Amino acid sequence: MRMKIETEYTRIFHYCLYYLHQKEDAEDATQETFLRYLQHPEYESHPRQYLYRIAKNLCIDKLRKIRPDSLDEEFTHANTPDILTHVALRIAMDELPDEDREIIFLRYVSGEKISLIANMYGVSRFVMSRRIKKITQILKEKL
Repeated sequence: MRMKIETEYTRIFHYCLYYLHQKEDAEDATQETFLRYLQHPEYESHPRQYLYRIAKNLCIDKLRKIRPDSLDEEFTHANTPDILTHVALRIAMDELPDEDREIIFLRYVSGEKISLIANMYGVSRFVMSRRIKKITQILKEKL
């Protein structure tokens, strides 16, 4: 599978930004992800899946090193038309387990196919589809 580096770079950057909430940290993690990927050409058959795995591990490592007082910094979305919906969604998302939040991010923010997400978690497409449906139902109930 050939991949377009520009497209994948953008996807991985947004994924790292989701985890790290800091543009500079996300850029560093994204660059490190591609450096590590290029050092292991044996993963040519599933490049996007491997890129996400590298990025996730790098982000987790980076988060472990962050001082607790810097975790309070958040993005502010002053231009959001319905700030109450945004805040309610943010609260509902924060109540989800980490894995469920990541699945929702991958599916609806990154636009990844269910089959890729299912492969990342080692389950069938059907199981992942049902899980996404369940998570979105939970979010709808909370809103």
